[in-house]
Amino acid sequence: MGQNPVTEEHAQQFEQFLRKWQEKLNLMDWRINLSPSRHKGVMAVVYKMDFEQRQATIRLGNDFGADPVCDETLEATAVHELLHVLLCELLELARDTGAQQGDALRSAEHRVVNTFERLLVLEKGRHAEVSHIRR
Repeated sequence: MGQNPVTEEHAQQFEQFLRKWQEKLNLMDWRINLSPSRHKGVMAVVYKMDFEQRQATIRLGNDFGADPVCDETLEATAVHELLHVLLCELLELARDTGAQQGDALRSAEHRVVNTFERLLVLEKGRHAEVSHIRR
């Protein structure tokens, strides 16, 4: 067993953070599952991701290494893995550099920008002040 092993209680808390941040990151159109199998490394990994089907499977690690397993590290890890899912659309569209993808790439970029805007600004109660400037 490692330095900071992950328990079943930790896995349940991690899944709660996944659900919380899935909504905050505007990923409700994705089916995001926590695999019952553990990743042999530390922290977590997006094990499978299918952009077309909007499905992702995340595996929580067996151990957090030198980092303590607590709410803060579980939540940060959940956010980190979900940000990979959030950026998947941009990465998929960027791989196809054809001219026809220009509008789709800009749309995907704005999804990310608007989500981060909501997290960084709108969450602080300034929705009425900045919503009119959104492009």
